[in-house]
Amino acid sequence: MTITEVPTPIEPNGVPLEKLRGTVAKLTDNPELATFAFTARNEWVEGTASRSTIHEWYGAGSDQVHAEAFTATSDHPTLGHGHGPTPHEYVLHALASCVAAGIATMAANRGITLTKIDSVVRGAMDVRGILGIDADVRNGFSSIEVSVDIEGDADRTALDALIAASAKRSAVFDVLANPTQVTVRPS
Repeated sequence: MTITEVPTPIEPNGVPLEKLRGTVAKLTDNPELATFAFTARNEWVEGTASRSTIHEWYGAGSDQVHAEAFTATSDHPTLGHGHGPTPHEYVLHALASCVAAGIATMAANRGITLTKIDSVVRGAMDVRGILGIDADVRNGFSSIEVSVDIEGDADRTALDALIAASAKRSAVFDVLANPTQVTVRPS
C-alpha cells in the first residue's frame, strides 16, 4: 500500500460496522435524534392495484431521502390484473427482510461471518373477513410463521441466538406482534 492509498474498511457480512457503531453512539448520547418517521406515498392504478413510492424519511433530527425513489406495486390474485403481490405478501416480505437485516447486523457486530440467511414466511388468513362474508372472522393474518435457515462460522447455539435476537429487535415483528395505533382518515 502506498502512502496515498486509504485502506478500505472491512464490512463483515456487508454491514458498515463503523457507521453502525457510530450511529448507536450518536443516538445514545443524543436520544432526541432517535425519532424516525418513514413515508410511503400510494396511488391507485386500477381495480385492486396500487403503487407506492418510498423516498423521503425523517431521522437524526432532519428530513432525509433515500439515494433513489423506490416503488412497489400490489394487486390481488383473484380480483386483480397481475400488477404485483398482495399487500399481505408485502407484510411477509417486510418481516423476512427485517429479520434477515437484524441477523446480518448482529452477526457482524459479534464477529460472526455468515454464508447464508434464507427464510420462509407463511401467513395464514381466512378471507371471509376481508370479503365481508363473516363479520366475526378477523381481516388479517391469524398466524405467521418464520422459518430461518442460517449458516456461518459460529456454532449452532450462536447462530440460533442470532435468530432469536433479531426477532426480539425487529421493528416489523414488533408491529405485527403488538398493538400499534393506526389511523385512516381523509387527507
